[in-house]
Amino acid sequence: MSKTIEHVVLFKVKSETDPSKVNTMINNHNGLVTLDPVRHLACGPVLRNGSSLFTFTHMLHCRYSSKEDLDSYSQHPDHMGMVKESVLPICEDIMAVDWEADQTPDPIVLPPGSAVRVSFLKLKEGVGEDAKNEIYGVIKGIKESFGGIQQITSGIQQTL
Repeated sequence: MSKTIEHVVLFKVKSETDPSKVNTMINNHNGLVTLDPVRHLACGPVLRNGSSLFTFTHMLHCRYSSKEDLDSYSQHPDHMGMVKESVLPICEDIMAVDWEADQTPDPIVLPPGSAVRVSFLKLKEGVGEDAKNEIYGVIKGIKESFGGIQQITSGIQQTL
């Protein structure tokens, strides 16, 4: 049985972009939720950014049943057309991160109005397995330490 694939894309919209074009990008992304391989899809503005290196303005979060389903979505004509028409003309930077979730999130589809917090960690080169396991243990323990957290997944970035 395959594990859930988490797919996050961060967008930096050009500052001079007309707000109607930004809304079109968000709505067009959210319209792709009806494509067969998509289990969950939500796109919207970034509310808070804790990094001075990255100043992304919008985020897409998706879930798929397999790497093949993510590939199918990525290559779907509706997705490719939407990116060409609604995303590339208004974005100056895009970053995508994919990982195989360490557990199947429940529920797969987040309830309307849910807040999503995404943190990316880059471990130093040469970090040993014991240190990695300790870090994963801390991450998995976060949910139990904070009552408001409904879901948490972690994993190693995939090259898909």
